[in-house]
Amino acid sequence: MASLTQFFVPVKDAQLRARAIRPPKPRRTVDRATGVFVLCHGMMASIDAPMFGWFQSLLAQKLSIASVAFDFHGNGKSTGTTSYGNYYEEVDDICAVVEHINNYGVPGISGKSTVVGILGHSKGASSMFLFGFKYAYLCPPLLVALSARFWLAREITMRWTEENRQALQKSGKFLWRTYGKKPNKSQSAGYKCDNTAQGCVKEYWISAKDLAERSATDMAVVQALPMHRCFVLNVTGACDQIVPADDVWEYDRLIRLASPDAGRMTTHIVPGASHFWTKLSELDALEQALLPWLTCMLSRAGL
Repeated sequence: MASLTQFFVPVKDAQLRARAIRPPKPRRTVDRATGVFVLCHGMMASIDAPMFGWFQSLLAQKLSIASVAFDFHGNGKSTGTTSYGNYYEEVDDICAVVEHINNYGVPGISGKSTVVGILGHSKGASSMFLFGFKYAYLCPPLLVALSARFWLAREITMRWTEENRQALQKSGKFLWRTYGKKPNKSQSAGYKCDNTAQGCVKEYWISAKDLAERSATDMAVVQALPMHRCFVLNVTGACDQIVPADDVWEYDRLIRLASPDAGRMTTHIVPGASHFWTKLSELDALEQALLPWLTCMLSRAGL
């Protein structure tokens, strides 16, 4: 039976909440280090999203792979603050978690550990790619992107209401409310989650600086990923209404151009699946996309 351990990873001005799941007999590398997958959540989310528990269980039960899921700073149960365009701050969070695992190991896992893969969802997938670019020397061999956005500036114009734009022009910021009908009006910065009959309600302050920072984030840097030693799986739902399909194919095009051979980049479109992967039918279909690829690539990664 897999074991679960929670711990915190220190970063500048924050503590990142992390959850490790270890299978009874985890796979090890040729130098006897336990291979670990790191999981990165999306915007206004946390590792408490059902998808992450599901994926950690899949890795442990079907592939005997240990995993660590963590909350970016200012999200979930991590301390600190977050913002809309802070992709490179999240990149540094990923770096801190990867270095912690590689250098100090994982609580509940005996001996040395090493990160062999990263899975990111939505904003977490974009941050994962940026991590692979900025910290190429730390980039593990396996990268899995779920519902990853490419054109960040284009997304901004599609998302906001006229009321949001007027507030931005007038005061330089606006309160973005999403995922429910009863926002907590006492929250003055960042976001807050209320558990109501309508589900999780969140509020998020968006400033002109946040929008400019996000718009300036260039995802074309994926061309500089260390593809001579990496393998990428890019998965999206055919019914994703958050990220347009051409974002996924732009990642596919650019990463293929940077790859020494075609087998290092795989794109999979899951019929009927949405952006958030909340339905059991979506997760079942996602498993059918993930398992064959991971089974093949884990051996190529030395496990």
